[in-house]
Amino acid sequence: MLYVQGRFGNVSVTADDAVRPAATRATAAATAPAPGTRGAPAGPPARPARRSARHGTRTRSAIFAPLEEVGRATQVEQRLADAIRSGVLRDGERLPSEAELAAMLGVATVTAREALVALRSAGLIATVRGRNGGSYVTRVGVHDVAAQTARLRSMSLVELHDRGTLHMVLLTGCAEVAAERADAGDVDVLESLLPAPGDDDPGHWRHADAELYLSLAALSQSARMTRQVVALEADFGALLRQPLGTAAFQEFTRACHTELFAALRAHDGDAARGAVRRQLGGALDALALLHAANPDAP
Repeated sequence: MLYVQGRFGNVSVTADDAVRPAATRATAAATAPAPGTRGAPAGPPARPARRSARHGTRTRSAIFAPLEEVGRATQVEQRLADAIRSGVLRDGERLPSEAELAAMLGVATVTAREALVALRSAGLIATVRGRNGGSYVTRVGVHDVAAQTARLRSMSLVELHDRGTLHMVLLTGCAEVAAERADAGDVDVLESLLPAPGDDDPGHWRHADAELYLSLAALSQSARMTRQVVALEADFGALLRQPLGTAAFQEFTRACHTELFAALRAHDGDAARGAVRRQLGGALDALALLHAANPDAP
C-alpha cells in the first residue's frame, strides 16, 4: 500500500491492483417503451434506475435543449453520443422518435435522422422494428478495463494532468454552486446513489460515482454547465474511475462524498469545493501512479 502525495491531493493505492476487472451487475429487461424511457433493446438490458426524477429531468433537459446553430447533424450526433458515453442515456433506453428529437432540438427531421444513422454506425444505438420499435441505447464497453488501461498507456503525463485539471475546475465549480441551491431532498438523493456499505463491486462504484457527479452538475440549474460536464464525462470519466477497482479507493471516495453531502446541507460552498477536489485529486494521483509504473507510457 502506498500513500501518494501528488499534485492533485493524497491517496492510498496499490500500484499493481489499482485497476481490476469491473464486475458486472445483473440487469433486468426493461418494460414496454415510451419516448424518452427505457424499453426492450436489441442489445444489453437496462440497469435498474436509481436516479432522482428531478435530477434526471434537469440533465435530460440540458441534453435535449435546442441547438444554438441548427441544421447540423454532427451537433446532434455529438450531443447524444456524449450523453450515451457519460451514462445520462443508459443501456436499453429508448430515444425519442426522429420527429420528436427534431422538435426538441429545433432541427429538421432529416437532420435528426442523419444523426441517428451516424450513432447506429458507431454502435451507440440499435434500431428495433415492430410494435415496440425505435432506437435504443447500446452503451457497452465504456468501463472496459483493458481498453482504459491501454488508453492510459498511450496518454502522456502532461495530457493526463491537462484533462484532469479541466475536470476538477468544472466539477468543483458545480459543487460550489450546488451548495447555494441544493435543498435537503437533493442531498438525500445524492446520498442514495452511494453503494451500500460492504458493496465493493467496482462496476457499482464506477456507475454510482458517475451518476453522482452528473446529478451534482444538474443541481447547478445551468443547462450549459450540465452539458459541459456530460461532455467531460464522455471523454474522461471512465478512465478517471479506474482506481475505484480497489476497496481502499472506494472507502476514500465514500469519505470524500460524505464530506460533500455535509457541505451541501450546510450550504458551505468552500467545503463542497474542497471535498470534490480531494476526491478527484486522489483519482488523478492514482492514475499518475499507474502511468509512472508503465515503462511504455509516453
